[in-house]
Amino acid sequence: MREIINLNKDWAYHHGEIDRPKLLAKKSYAFGGFTAPLANEEGEMLPIGPGGKHFLNLISGGHQEIGLRNLAGTELLNSLDESWKIVNVPDDWKRREAYKDDLSILMQGSKLDGIAYYRRTFKLPDNLDENKKYVLHFDGIMGSSDIWFNGAYLGHNDSGYVSIDLDISELVRFAKDGINVILVRNDTTTGSEGWWYEGAGIYKKVWLEVMDLIHIEPDSFFLRTLSLDEKEAQIEVQFAIENEQKDAIIINPRLTFGNKKINFDKTKIESGQKEKFVKKFSVINPLLWSPKNPYLYEAKLKVFNDELDQNVGIKTISYDTAGFILNGKRYELRGVCEHQDFGGVGIALNQDIIDYKIKTLKRMGINALRSSHHFASEELLDACDRLGIIVMDENRLLESTPWRLNDLCKMVKKSRLHPSIAFWSIGNEELVGNTNYAIRSVKKITNIIRKLDPDKLLVSAELLNPEGKVNDEYLKYFDILGVNYPEAGVMGKGAELIHKSHPDLPILSTENASYFSTRGIYKDDAEKCQCNNFGSMYSMVLPGKRKPEDPGVGGTAHPEEVMAYLREHSYMGGVFLWTGLDYYGEPSPFGWPGISSQFGICDLGAIPKDYYYYYQANWLKDPMLHIMPHWNKEGLEIKQGKTRVRIFTNCDEVELFVNGKSQGRQKVIDYQTNWTVPYEKGKITAKGYVTGKLMAQNEKITSEKIEKIKVIVRYQGKETTIYELEAIDRNNNLVPTADNWIDVKCDNAKIIGLTNGDPSDLSPYSLTRIRLFSGKAIVIVKHKEDSESRLKAEVK
Repeated sequence: MREIINLNKDWAYHHGEIDRPKLLAKKSYAFGGFTAPLANEEGEMLPIGPGGKHFLNLISGGHQEIGLRNLAGTELLNSLDESWKIVNVPDDWKRREAYKDDLSILMQGSKLDGIAYYRRTFKLPDNLDENKKYVLHFDGIMGSSDIWFNGAYLGHNDSGYVSIDLDISELVRFAKDGINVILVRNDTTTGSEGWWYEGAGIYKKVWLEVMDLIHIEPDSFFLRTLSLDEKEAQIEVQFAIENEQKDAIIINPRLTFGNKKINFDKTKIESGQKEKFVKKFSVINPLLWSPKNPYLYEAKLKVFNDELDQNVGIKTISYDTAGFILNGKRYELRGVCEHQDFGGVGIALNQDIIDYKIKTLKRMGINALRSSHHFASEELLDACDRLGIIVMDENRLLESTPWRLNDLCKMVKKSRLHPSIAFWSIGNEELVGNTNYAIRSVKKITNIIRKLDPDKLLVSAELLNPEGKVNDEYLKYFDILGVNYPEAGVMGKGAELIHKSHPDLPILSTENASYFSTRGIYKDDAEKCQCNNFGSMYSMVLPGKRKPEDPGVGGTAHPEEVMAYLREHSYMGGVFLWTGLDYYGEPSPFGWPGISSQFGICDLGAIPKDYYYYYQANWLKDPMLHIMPHWNKEGLEIKQGKTRVRIFTNCDEVELFVNGKSQGRQKVIDYQTNWTVPYEKGKITAKGYVTGKLMAQNEKITSEKIEKIKVIVRYQGKETTIYELEAIDRNNNLVPTADNWIDVKCDNAKIIGLTNGDPSDLSPYSLTRIRLFSGKAIVIVKHKEDSESRLKAEVK
C-alpha cells in the first residue's frame, strides 16, 4: 500500500534573501548550511567516509569545518535565528506584506515582489527502508523556486501553476540516520505569469509519497468512455506498471469499477522495465455523471502491494454549431470564470475554502467553471467532480517552449481522469492568436492534448475584432472557436460576422460580462473605488465618469446584455461570466487605492452582490425574490425625494410597498422590475406572484446604529469554518452601512484570514481585527478535523 506523509505543518519561514546556497556542488551532498541538519538537529550535516575525512584534512590543514565551508560555499550553522518564523502551508506570504502605491504593481494587487525561504525537517518512521520508492510532491509554489534536499540541489521550477514531483529515493535518510531537510527558495521577482494578483510562496500542499518498488506508474491510470447509450457504456482503462526491484516479476493486475471486477492476464516485467496495460469493458445500465447528478464510481486498481483508488465518472461530450451536448442531450453552459484566490488568505486555499466557493456559486445556478487563466488545481477539480460543475481547464500560455510543453504534458496527465473536465483551453486572448506564426505552436499543443486526453474538446479563448477577422489555418486545429465578450459593444458585430462567414464553425462564449459592482453600494465613488450596483458610470476603456452611451460604461457588458445575447445566439453554447468572485489585483475602472477587481458576482469573501440574484432568477426554478437597494438613507442616491428600487425575481408579477402603502404591481420583464418611489424611512416590501398566487416576498428595513455583531456560520468544512459577521442594531436589523472595527478571537481554533470585500481596504494584515464593509465581514478559521470552533466578535 502507498503511504502518504503529510508535510504541511511547521515550516520555518524567512522573508528576504539569506546566504543563498549554491546550485552547483564541488562534492556530493556537501552544501551544508540550511540545506542539511544544523548543529542542534539530529543527524550529520554530511556523512563522511575515511577517505573524505583525509581529503578534508589535506585541503584545510587539519580543520575539517574549514574544508567543508570551502566546498559548500555556505556557513556551517548552529540554529535558525529569530528572523525565521513558523508557518503552515498552504501559505501565501504576500498577504502579510503591506500594500504599496506603485503603478508598476497596481494590476498585481499592489503587493511588492520579493524572495522568501521555507525550511522543513522530518524524520521517517522506523519501518521504512531502501526497499521503497520515495517521491516528494509540491502541488504548487508560486513564482520561481529552487529546492534543496539533504545537502543537494534538486532543481528549479518556473511556473506557479504546475506541480513539482521529485524522486528522492536515493537521497532520503532513514530513521537511524536522523532527520531529512527540505529548503525552498521562493522568488517572485523573476516576472509574473498573470496580470492579476498571483500571490507567493508554497501555496498548496506538500507530501512525501512512499510506494513499493513494483508500482503503478504515476499518472498513467486513465479511463475513457468510448461509447454510451441508456443500457450500456463501453469503457477503456489504461495504466503502466513499473518494476524497480532487482528481479523480474510476474504480475496479475486487478481493477474494481463499482461492483464490477476486471482481471488482467499474468504478465512478466523484467527488472528496470515497465509494461503498459489496456483493456475494454462494459458497464450495464450506467449511472451517468452530470451537474444535476454527479455520480462517481470508485475505481480501484491493485497490483501486488500497490493500489490506486480514484473516483471517476461516465459521460460523453460533444459540440456542434448549435452548442454543447452532454450525454447525448443539448445542454446550456451556465458558467463563471474564476481565479484561484480568496479574501484574507490570498492563493493559499484548502479544500474547504474551494468547496465553499463552488457551493456558493452553484446556489446561484451555475453548472460550469473556467479555470482562468491557468491549470485547475486538484482541489478545484475534486470539488467540481463531487458537486457537479463542468470545467474548462486552461493552459497558461500558447507557447511551445520545451519547459511549457513539459508542464502541459504533466498537468494534462494529472488532471485527465476528472469527470468534471469537458474542455481544454490552450490560451486566453493571446496577442499572437490567429497569426501564421502561432499555427505551429497551436498544432504542437493540440496534438499533445489529443494524444493524452483524446475525448476532451479543444478551444482557445480569443479576444476578437469588430471586423470578425480570423485565420482559417489557425482555427482548424480546434474543435471550437472560443469568443470573449461577443455581447459587448466594444467588440462590435465581430462574433456574428464570423458565424455568418463560417456557418459550419462551432463557436462558444468563453468570457462574458465584466460588470462593475461593489457589494452593498448604490452610489459611484471614485475616491473610495466604489461602483453603483444599479450600474456604474465609470468605463472600462475611458477615464472619469461617462455618459450611459459611452463605450464600456459599467463594465464590458451589463448582465442583462449578456443574457439577452445568449437568448438570441443560443448556438454560442452558454456563458462563462467574468467572474464568480472578486479577486485581488486588476482594480479597473480605478487606480490606487484600489486593490481588487469589482467584476465578481460575489465579493472577495463570496458574499453575494445584488446581481447574483439576477442570474439566480434566470437559472433556478424555485420561486425567489431579491430587493435592492438597502433602505438606509445615507447609502442611497435620492433625487427630488425619490430613489430607485430594483427587484430580481422569477415570478410573473411584483407588488411593491413603502411602509405598507402599495406602489402598484408590475409585470416582470427580464427577471426584474424597476421602480422610482418616494424615500420614507421605515420598510419596503416586495411580493412576487405566479399566476396570481403569492410565491415569494422580501423586505428591507431602515436600521439604527450598530449595537452588536451577529456571528453566522456560512460554511462548516472538515477543518475550516467560514463565519460571516453582521452589524446588528437594537431591533436585530442589519446595519448595511456600518464600517466599524471589530475585534475577533476564536476558541478551539486558529483564525487564518479576515476579509470584508472592500475594494480599497488598505488595512494592515491582521488576524485579530477587521473593519466591517457594508455591514459585513468574513472570518476564516482553521480547526482540528471534524471539531467545532466558537468565534467571538466585539465592536471596537
